[in-house]
Amino acid sequence: MSNAGPWPGRFVWHDMMTKNGAASQAFYASLFDWQIQEIPMQGCIYRMVMAGPGPIGGIVEDKNIPMSHWMPYIAVADVDATAQKITANKGTVCVPPTDIPGTGRFAVVGDPTGGYFSIYKGLPESQGADPDQAIPGRICWNELLTTDDAAAQKFYSAVFGWKDAPKDMGPMGTYHVQMLGDKQAGGLMKHPQPGAPSCWLAYFFAPDLADTTAKAKKLGATAMMENVPIPGVGAFSMLQDPAGAVFALFQANMDPNAKC
Repeated sequence: MSNAGPWPGRFVWHDMMTKNGAASQAFYASLFDWQIQEIPMQGCIYRMVMAGPGPIGGIVEDKNIPMSHWMPYIAVADVDATAQKITANKGTVCVPPTDIPGTGRFAVVGDPTGGYFSIYKGLPESQGADPDQAIPGRICWNELLTTDDAAAQKFYSAVFGWKDAPKDMGPMGTYHVQMLGDKQAGGLMKHPQPGAPSCWLAYFFAPDLADTTAKAKKLGATAMMENVPIPGVGAFSMLQDPAGAVFALFQANMDPNAKC
């Protein structure tokens, strides 16, 4: 057990930052059969997402954000020290280290290419969600689409100790699987859309990809890519939810613990 909890350097929580909390709740709860617990928190309502045996994240309404998006959280041993390490490696701190009463401490940060995420240290009873549990409706993969894959790789290796395991994707270029020991922590690649900003993309585990993709569209999502095969791994769809946030669905090839 690490001082960062059981999953240091791994993605353990995800918040849906949305301009319309009620609409986002209705969409994702219907799509994944989530249970939502509404919790008053610092003058607002935090919608805690329950999927499988416990909570995996929440829905936060903020009408002042530029656009709705998924915010991933990485577990660390010391939020303040990691924030300093991030700035030392040309990253940015957008929200300084802040306590979440009764839960833990976090900061919102960015890598040198403009990919934003949060760092988090929870209390013993609030470590986050096990990143290795393949449960339908939970996020099973996190992928950085970046304007500069070399700069991003240098940053994440320096800050979190991730090691690059590159894979040749042919015309799509190189996909950089991020290894932390014997675990896959996530992935990064050059953004396929020239001029698009860097961003983290969350993949939700969907055992029946075609069915879940069709259901998302019926609920108001816009399909950007549908049922695209990933040779030797599985298949995915990329969609934009009704509030404007982009997300992906993933189906593994036979092995429910397969990673993208």
